[in-house]
Amino acid sequence: MMIEYLVAPILGLLISLKYTNSMVAKQAAKCEECCAKIESVEKKIAEHETEMLQKVMTTVLPVAKAVNRLNNEVGIR
Repeated sequence: MMIEYLVAPILGLLISLKYTNSMVAKQAAKCEECCAKIESVEKKIAEHETEMLQKVMTTVLPVAKAVNRLNNEVGIR
């Protein structure tokens, strides 16, 4: 009967440590998955920003040149 008082807490501790270890491993895997998704989204955003900047410059540059040319013809600096 005295042995039960020693074995039960030790057994409970071992079971809880195993459960905690498995839960930590699951969380680590989920964290890695989320980090990979975040990196993917950040990369897509950077590509989109670069593409958008090029499109804006392609659109604005001819207008800016035309305004500059018009200002030179009118005499406005």
